Amino acid sequence: MSHDSSYKKFFSRADMVESLVRDFISEELAQELEFTTLEPMPTVFQKHGQTERRGDLIWRLQWRDGSPCLLAILLEFQSTIDKKMLCRLMEYATLFLEQTLDDDKSKGLALPKILPIVLYNGAKPWSAPCVYGELSERERLAYERGIWDFKYHLIDIRHLEESLVDKAKGISAWIFRFERAANVQEMERLWRVMFRALKNPAYENLRQEIIIWLETCVLPVRKISGAKIVIERLKEEEKMTVVTAEMEDWTLPYLNQGRAEGRLEGKLEGERIGELRGRHEGERIGELKGELKERTKVILRMLAEGFEDNLIARLVSVPLSEVKKLRLQI
Repeated sequence: MSHDSSYKKFFSRADMVESLVRDFISEELAQELEFTTLEPMPTVFQKHGQTERRGDLIWRLQWRDGSPCLLAILLEFQSTIDKKMLCRLMEYATLFLEQTLDDDKSKGLALPKILPIVLYNGAKPWSAPCVYGELSERERLAYERGIWDFKYHLIDIRHLEESLVDKAKGISAWIFRFERAANVQEMERLWRVMFRALKNPAYENLRQEIIIWLETCVLPVRKISGAKIVIERLKEEEKMTVVTAEMEDWTLPYLNQGRAEGRLEGKLEGERIGELRGRHEGERIGELKGELKERTKVILRMLAEGFEDNLIARLVSVPLSEVKKLRLQI
C-alpha cells in the first residue's frame, strides 16, 4: 500500500475531511459549512477525447445558510515536491467546473467555490509555489486564461508548527502525529493516547487501517529501529481490544440468562419451603448457581475455540485456576 492510496482511504471518511478543515484550514470557515451534506464527487476528467486526467479526492458540501453556491474541496496527496502542483490544481479545478456545467443536476445552480488542499508528508520542506503570483513569467503566460489569484492550501505535515498539531482535536491530527513521530517509543505512546480517544467501535476500521499504514508505508521509509516488534505489539493490542468487545457482547446474554433461570429456581425452592427468608435466600442462591452454570458453559466454549486461559479468565471474571481446571476436563 502506497502513501497516496493510504491517504485516499483515510480521507474517504467524511469525519476525517471535517477535522482537516476545522483544525488545519479554518475553524471560522468550518462554522459556515454543513458537513452532514458532504458527498464524494468523480475525480476522473476527460474532455473531447483528450488524455484522461485523474485527481485524488473531491468532496462537495453545502453552506449552513442554504446558499445555492456549493463548496468543492479538492484534495491532493504528495510525498514528493511537485513544482507543477499549482498548474495541476488549476487544471483540475477548471475541469471540475466544466463537468459541473455539463451535469444536468447542476443546471441553474451557481458554480461551486473551490477549496484546493495539498497534504504533503515528505522530509524536505515544500518549495513549490502555492499562489498563482509565485509562478514564473513563462508559466503564467501558459495559464493566463481568465484564472487569476488562484492558490491552494498547503499542509506540510512534517513541518507544521508543533502548537498547531498539539491543539488539534480532530481525527486527522492523529495521522499527522504519527508522521511526525521521531521513534517507535513515541509511536507506541501516540497509539495508546489515540486509542483512548478513538475507542468507539465506529473507529475500529480506522485503527486497523492506521496499523497497516504504519507497517507498510511509514516505518519502512523512516527505517526506525525496533519497528517490527512495535507493529506486532500494536496488532496484538488491537486484536485483544476487538476480541474483548465481541466476547463481552457474546457472554453477557448467557450470564443474564443464567441469573434469570437461577433466580426462578431459587424462588420456587423458597416458596416450597414456605418461608419469606427462605424464598429470598433461595432466589439469591439460585441466581448464583445459574450464573456459575452459564459461566462454565461460556468458558468451555471459549476453550474449544482456542482462546488462551489468561484472556478467558479476564473476560469471564473468574480465577485463572478455574479456567485451567476446566481445560483439564476437555
